[in-house]
Amino acid sequence: MPSIRSIFIGSCLLQMISSCSLSAPQTVPPEKTRVAVEQQNAPSPQLVQANAGNAAARYQRPYGAKAPWNVPVANLARHSDSGWFSQLLWDKAPSSRPGNFNLGFDEYTYPVYYVEDATGNFPVRTKWASNLDGVTIPWNPEWRAAPGNDSQIILLDRANGREWNFFQVRFSNNTIIATNANLVPGDYRTRTSGFPPSRGAGIPYLAMLVRPEEIAAGKIEHALSMPIRIPSGEYFVAPATKLENANGKEGIPQAMRFALDVTEADIQKWAARFGSDSSQTRRSAVVIARALRDYGWFITDVSGGATFQFEANVSARSEWAKLGLARKLGPEGTVLPLDLMDGLITPDRIYAIVSSQKYPPNLRP
Repeated sequence: MPSIRSIFIGSCLLQMISSCSLSAPQTVPPEKTRVAVEQQNAPSPQLVQANAGNAAARYQRPYGAKAPWNVPVANLARHSDSGWFSQLLWDKAPSSRPGNFNLGFDEYTYPVYYVEDATGNFPVRTKWASNLDGVTIPWNPEWRAAPGNDSQIILLDRANGREWNFFQVRFSNNTIIATNANLVPGDYRTRTSGFPPSRGAGIPYLAMLVRPEEIAAGKIEHALSMPIRIPSGEYFVAPATKLENANGKEGIPQAMRFALDVTEADIQKWAARFGSDSSQTRRSAVVIARALRDYGWFITDVSGGATFQFEANVSARSEWAKLGLARKLGPEGTVLPLDLMDGLITPDRIYAIVSSQKYPPNLRP
């Protein structure tokens, strides 16, 4: 919970925006100053609703219906050590404090680009062995990776179902240079399995990434992706395909699945905190909350915190703004959308689910 000081600072900031005077100078955190200004540029609810129908008509959920992350949790068994893993997730997975689960739109997530927007064909050079080293592919030099050391990109060919994953990628001297880059085999529209060269859990980047089109359509029909601080260095569970760092440390295995035990009434009560003046933010929050209840999330990689991955702002900033998910001040001194889930995720609501190898036979690929 925010401190009394942070609540007071937030209150002062709102007063300054309204041109109210203060009796003494105040120091406002730069992040809150910036988000207060950005909040003024939010689009109207009417514009969002006009775009939602088009987005719903265009969007196709990637991967097959029996891909483990596309299977709802309703008929899945709880893990026998659910309580232990859920408490470990709450206590140790986030940064700064227990239960600090954030939404990630900037660093350490993925922008998405399309081959139809490429301006030419360029060669790929990779540091690690890959199926793209020396291959020429469609590319646009204007494409930008997500901020942060990972500098990742997803490239999609919607007409043919091809997905490329890039790690630490940049464009220089008419060449795509990456530490790792791969064309994921098969068709991302129907694929149901992982791919070891992709991220920590060995699952392609596009799997579980939340896109603006989904929230505009009012439903996320898959689990979410969450990198954490403490993935196990001893073992992984299905649908993960590898152990990235075999350091022997205790932790939560890659591809362990969690979900929230909440009712619709719980969600609506929590969402009321956003108020009627944030109707688009409230609508988006409800869509995300239902996905965490109905599909949950998988541990997919190592990170400095515990963050749900959303399409990066470098490729989707304007779309997120239309959905009320631009940076702005939230309830009780929070910063949105970073802290959007505060108050919904609590230790008693989290539970762990068995590995995908133990799903009912009719739900396995």
